[in-house]
Amino acid sequence: MVEASGYLFQDVESLLKRAREAMAEAKIKIQATGVHDIYRGSLNSSMQKLDEICSRYRDDAEAFIVRRKLGEFLEKLDSGELAPEVEEQHLDRIIDEVHHLVEWRRLSTAAGRDLSLKSRRRTREDVQKR
Repeated sequence: MVEASGYLFQDVESLLKRAREAMAEAKIKIQATGVHDIYRGSLNSSMQKLDEICSRYRDDAEAFIVRRKLGEFLEKLDSGELAPEVEEQHLDRIIDEVHHLVEWRRLSTAAGRDLSLKSRRRTREDVQKR
């Protein structure tokens, strides 16, 4: 079974955190129209990244679970059935799951050390991009 590395989920995590920050900013500024666009754009971009990961790694069950949960969250968000507090809790749970994937799927070297999240030069995904 081939699973995606945590380095691929790092981009999804940063997009979801950006959406979380936009949500918090929208609470402070009620009349902020551009903030809602940033929020939705970040959520949609993270869904696209998860789609790419799931299409490349078809055996990765955890990635499909996170993708399904984010899809359900977006559907509920579009229907308007989520209260702001519940919406915040759902997004926090999804961010926690993605963060878990980032942390637990780090690549280790032969010496037993983890590659830092910034070091992508030798990962298989980065070599395929070149």
